[in-house]
Amino acid sequence: MNRKILEVRDLRKYFPLPANPLRRGERPVVRAVDGVSFAIPEGETLGLIGESGCGKSTTVKLLLRLESPTDGQILFDGKEVQNSHGKDLRTYRSQVQAVFQDPYSSLSPKRTVFQAIAEPLHAAKRFSREEIIRRVNELLDIVGLPSTAQSRLPHEFSGGQRQRIAIARGLALQPRLLILDEPVSALDVSIRAQILNLLQDLQKQFGLSYLLISHDLDIVTHMCQSAAVMYLGKIVEIGPMDVIRSSPQHPYTRALFSSVLPTNLEQEIQRIRLHGSVPSPINPPSGCSFHTRCPSAQPICSQQLPPRITTAHGSTAVCHLLTADERTLEAVP
Repeated sequence: MNRKILEVRDLRKYFPLPANPLRRGERPVVRAVDGVSFAIPEGETLGLIGESGCGKSTTVKLLLRLESPTDGQILFDGKEVQNSHGKDLRTYRSQVQAVFQDPYSSLSPKRTVFQAIAEPLHAAKRFSREEIIRRVNELLDIVGLPSTAQSRLPHEFSGGQRQRIAIARGLALQPRLLILDEPVSALDVSIRAQILNLLQDLQKQFGLSYLLISHDLDIVTHMCQSAAVMYLGKIVEIGPMDVIRSSPQHPYTRALFSSVLPTNLEQEIQRIRLHGSVPSPINPPSGCSFHTRCPSAQPICSQQLPPRITTAHGSTAVCHLLTADERTLEAVP
C-alpha cells in the first residue's frame, strides 16, 4: 500500500453561537466537524460523501487552512500542519490546492486566463516572468486548451472550459494533493465525463492524490479507491470503495447507496427511505447521532456511543448493530 500523504486524526471544529442573555450555562456551539479521522494514500483518491450540512465543506476549509480546528491533527507527509506558520505554511499551501464547484464564480470575471493561472505563481515569489509565461503555456496544453486562450476573459468560455482553467490554476505550483469540491456538479452532464477523465489522466501523469467531495455516488464510485461517509459531523463508515458500494455496513451508508441505480438493471434493489430530517449540530442526539432516523435503531443506540467496528468485509463502521465477532474494542471518541 502507498504511504499516506495526508492524515486527519480526530479533527473537530466547533463554532460558538452568540450567548443568549436569557439562558445560563455553557455557550452553545455548532459541532460542524466532530472527531473526523481518515487518511489518503499517495497517488489515490478518497471520496467524502454525505448529505448537505454533514460537515464536508468545513472539513475542506480546515484542510485548506481557511479555518482553524478546535482540536485534532492534520498531518501532511507526516508533518503537522494545523499550527504551521511562515515557510512551512507556504510550502503546505503550495502542495495542497483546490478545485471548487462552480467555475463561473471561482474565476474573476475581470482577470484574463493568463492572470488567473499565473496568480499562484506570482504569489509564490520564486518564478521569473519568463518562467511564469512558460508555465502558463504548459498548463494550458496539459488541460487541453490552446495557448491563445490566455488573453481571453472567463465569460468567453463554456463551463467545461472554465473548469479546465481552474484545474490548470490548481496545478500551477505542482501540488501533490488536489481537493476536488464537487468539481463537475455545475457542469452539463455531457461535459462531466470529459473533466473526470482529464482528472484521472492527470493523476496518472503526475502521481497526484485527490480528496473528492461529491453528492454523486456514481462519480465517487468511478473515481475513488476508498470512501468515507459523513453524517452530522462524524464519519460513520470508511473503507475500500468496492466494499462501501457493494457491502455497506452502516445503516446510513446502506440508505445512501440504495438510491443508486444498479449496474445490472435486472438486479432488484430495496430502497431504504429515511424519515425525518438531519438533527441540529447545535444539539445532536445522545448515543448514536443517526438513531433518530435509523430504521433498525435499538434502545442502546440512543443511550451509548457506538463502538468502532472493523467488519469482515474490510470497512470500518461506527454502529451498535454489527455482530460481536466483527468488533474491535476501540470506543469512538
